Amino acid sequence: MAESTTTPPVVRARDDGWGDDRARQAIRVIAEDVRTRTDFGTCEVEVLRPDDMLEFVAIAGNDDANEEMLRRASPFAAMKPALSLGAEYGAWTFVAQEWLTPEASRLLDAYCWIPEIPETGDPDQWRPKDILVARIVDDRGHLRALMYLDEPVSGRRLSPPALRQLATDLQLSLRAVLTAIEREELSQQVRLTEAARAVVRASSSRVGYRDLLARARGHLVTGFNADDLMVHDFAHPSTYASAAAHLPPPLLVPVAAAARRAWSSQSVLLVEAGRVWGDDALHTDHNDALTHHLVDHGVVELVVVPIGAGPEALGMFVLARSVGGARWTESESWAALGIAHDLGRALLSTRARDRELELIAELRRLDAYRSELIRTVSHELKNPLGVIVGHVEMLESLSGMPEQAATSLRALGRSSARLTSVVEDLLLLSRIGNPETPLDRHPVALTPIVDDVLEDEAVHARQVGVALSPPTYNAAGPLTVPGDAKELLRLVANLVNNAIKYSRPGGRVSVALERVGGAVVFTCCDDGIGISEDDRHQLFNEFFRSTNPDALERPGTGLGLAIVARIASRHGGRIDVDSTLGEGTAFRVTLPGA
Repeated sequence: MAESTTTPPVVRARDDGWGDDRARQAIRVIAEDVRTRTDFGTCEVEVLRPDDMLEFVAIAGNDDANEEMLRRASPFAAMKPALSLGAEYGAWTFVAQEWLTPEASRLLDAYCWIPEIPETGDPDQWRPKDILVARIVDDRGHLRALMYLDEPVSGRRLSPPALRQLATDLQLSLRAVLTAIEREELSQQVRLTEAARAVVRASSSRVGYRDLLARARGHLVTGFNADDLMVHDFAHPSTYASAAAHLPPPLLVPVAAAARRAWSSQSVLLVEAGRVWGDDALHTDHNDALTHHLVDHGVVELVVVPIGAGPEALGMFVLARSVGGARWTESESWAALGIAHDLGRALLSTRARDRELELIAELRRLDAYRSELIRTVSHELKNPLGVIVGHVEMLESLSGMPEQAATSLRALGRSSARLTSVVEDLLLLSRIGNPETPLDRHPVALTPIVDDVLEDEAVHARQVGVALSPPTYNAAGPLTVPGDAKELLRLVANLVNNAIKYSRPGGRVSVALERVGGAVVFTCCDDGIGISEDDRHQLFNEFFRSTNPDALERPGTGLGLAIVARIASRHGGRIDVDSTLGEGTAFRVTLPGA
């Protein structure tokens, strides 16, 4: 029983949305064979599409129905009331016209083509609204198609035994229809799966969003047999297309808005001459302009697929198919939405990566600016400080200086020395923190460096009441590392000076050098005030001062350990800290051995 357009349908469905001509012809051959073998005037096959629409793909024996109804679609829900009223004979169901409820009869009138059959007065006469239909289901029990037999040559209804025999005789024919349907859908799935895999492979590469969309475009054009394709990212003004799929701004804006609505409903928009499927607002407001665009570019249809991730629509791709190309199917719609999800997730990841790279670049610019600012300010301070220190020393050498003035000069000298030390630390930090500053590598023996530092710090240690233990050297040969001797001297000096500074009177500082595998390890330990766990996370940041009140009582700039960390890093080493608040600290610097 074929559908009709003589009565306005309740639901307007898009026609011709399943399979290609080869698949339809295969089912048509089966339908013609069934019609001939069963002595019925008409055999029709409707395929159930993924959008729950039934579409006639084959009509054998009735030229009028074939011309008017082939490729037409209607909602499966319109057939359910009538099917529920019939008598079942295997896969087949017979529904007599007089069994129909008013609602079922109304739906048949709205959606179906009713043949004209003259009344003969025979009580077993085949009536215009009689239905003989077979449900074609797959191995999972899912309905895939319906086959109808109509207008029997005898003009009479079949008896129950005849219906049971018909159900037995046509089992292989129903199976053949199912095979043709599954073969067509499998061929589409293979093609679309390859497109999906190609898109996923393109998205798995660490590329920018522009490269991602450009790569995806080529795979989508091939996978969906499109003549052209536009990819549009809502977050950027860029589109990737030639003229056919490229929408001008007056159309791009409303189509993008419709694509956002389509993402919310997880649907695809189809634009054909005179009709937009899937968005009534777009059809009402822009159908004429879209139709002109199709005609101007020789395009049969545009398919708008929203791209997104989660609830957010991120963009869309628009496929264009020209005259003579394959018509878009509902199976392709579902496959396209699946790819749109994959592409959406990839687009989010790519956007995040691009933002991360931009942030890294900005941080590097800020760091470079900070380093340059420190370097400039330090240089500008160095010369005036040299003048101040020189004049202080000259004034101190004069005889007869009043005591009050001499006291002021000594205070000025101490402050100038501290400020000079800060400037020198800043200049050193700027130099070793610059990746463009080369490291002059030579074999450096660390034992003499440690001895020199301990000798230099001995006076300081005695002044604050801290004992310096003799160094421990644990190695069969020389403890040598490749690097810059001055920087390595500064590393050891800063650690020893820090250990003395943060020790209590009566405390002890010990140092050790040892060979561990291919590395040389320098350890500096104290039993001083220790470092809290929170402070250890920021210990090597420039200008960081401990939150411990005991530590804040001791003078410092917060640059010493930052310099140590930079020097260790420049020499390919690392620094580890083990500390307990109130009990002491151990710094362990590991450097590659020469």
